Amino acid sequence: MKHLTKTLLAFLSLSLLISCTTSSSLAQNNTPKKDSSEDILAPFPRAEEGMVRHVIELEKKADESLYKVEIIPGKVMSVDCNIHRLMGSLTEQDLQGWGYTYYEFKSDGQTTSTMMACNKPKEDKFVSGETLTVRYNSKLPIVIYAPLGFDVKYRIWTANEEKNSVEK
Repeated sequence: MKHLTKTLLAFLSLSLLISCTTSSSLAQNNTPKKDSSEDILAPFPRAEEGMVRHVIELEKKADESLYKVEIIPGKVMSVDCNIHRLMGSLTEQDLQGWGYTYYEFKSDGQTTSTMMACNKPKEDKFVSGETLTVRYNSKLPIVIYAPLGFDVKYRIWTANEEKNSVEK
């Protein structure tokens, strides 16, 4: 009788253990996976030869209408004391069939600058091109294509909740 009780107890313990392990693994398998960067970027085209895809992923905000994102393409260049500006264009492109947008920066690396006389040696600085301000949306990445060797930076602009009246 003791042997039967021990066997039955061992069987019940093993059944309980298997049941817990199975339900635990089922719970893990049924939890949705967080989107990976590749899944999020799947609709966007791959970068063409000579171009690099830059991706900005934004944090979720309570009221995203109070924020804007400034896209700043540019390049680190050796420049003098003048104010330099990278020539080029930043354009919005429509991702056909998805309703998403992405941005293309095109530049040959030429700059314009003021023409002051400089008595300091050249130094490496980030020289920016045309910027673009877009709405803040943490649900979609901001995708920018720029030529190889160029960087893309961004700045978050914030509005306060105060609204001013216009004089009549």
